[in-house]
Amino acid sequence: MIRFKDIQGQDNAVRYLERAVFLKRISNSYLFSGPEGVGRAMTAKAFLNALFGESVYGDVSKGHPDVFWITPEKNRKIKIEEIRTAKERLNLKPYGSQYNALVIEDAHMMTIEASNALLKVLEDLPGESIIILISAKKELLLPTVISRCSDIRFYPLPYDKAKKIVLEKTGADEETAEFLVLFSEGSPGRAIKILEEGIIERKNNIHTLLKEISEEDNSICLNWDNEDRDLLMEDIELLIMFFRDVAVGVETEDRFIIDKGLKGLEIFSYYAGYGIERINGILEKLINLKRALAGNVNPKLVAQVLPANLK
Repeated sequence: MIRFKDIQGQDNAVRYLERAVFLKRISNSYLFSGPEGVGRAMTAKAFLNALFGESVYGDVSKGHPDVFWITPEKNRKIKIEEIRTAKERLNLKPYGSQYNALVIEDAHMMTIEASNALLKVLEDLPGESIIILISAKKELLLPTVISRCSDIRFYPLPYDKAKKIVLEKTGADEETAEFLVLFSEGSPGRAIKILEEGIIERKNNIHTLLKEISEEDNSICLNWDNEDRDLLMEDIELLIMFFRDVAVGVETEDRFIIDKGLKGLEIFSYYAGYGIERINGILEKLINLKRALAGNVNPKLVAQVLPANLK
């Protein structure tokens, strides 16, 4: 069973929720906002476990009858039907606890219809009900939804703490763990996830692609291998990290390079010969592509123009 003591690096959030439980000052609705992979869902489980106490149903993450979780699949919207089902559950009397609880992960993935339906639920929530919204993009939530929630902020973990978690959970070597923590910006959950999804192999493939692009006179004839929006975004982030490391290697000390294995690569030396102004120009183009991809630009179009922006 997950307890508050199991949550690392989120002392302010844990302290606030522990005090709320101790004083029995529980809000009907919370927003756990902050980056992915820093313990928001774990804290929600610890909070509900603290509220519900010991029961024959055990941990709230294992089918507790008084807890309803909505976790959308990757890139799938949360539809109004799911909110209506959740409303029906909240209107029932708790089966074995003091509260009914609804947890919505990636709450920003709700459709407009679902968001409006949730707003109505929040406006007329039974006293024994608790709603916890979890979101890394709270700016995409309706302001009226946010205003009805107690906003609990979660933050990236300090480097040493995040690295310790990654080492313990993955068995990665020191250099890999350091790269993962820095690339994930202090999010051990994301670091572990991208490692499982093959980020190291993709990073190495990118170095190979960069070599091919550097040797191709007309890079406009090349296409990027990845056209999946999320994976393409990570590829661009890997490229930004690569060229940032090249710039650092040109301008400052090697110890500030994030990916320590780069300095010995031929492709690193090739781009280092570009000079800092040209490297910064490539970085600016990559940042603009990342912004475009985060908007509504077709990822296939971004993949088509990406190689030409690396020359």
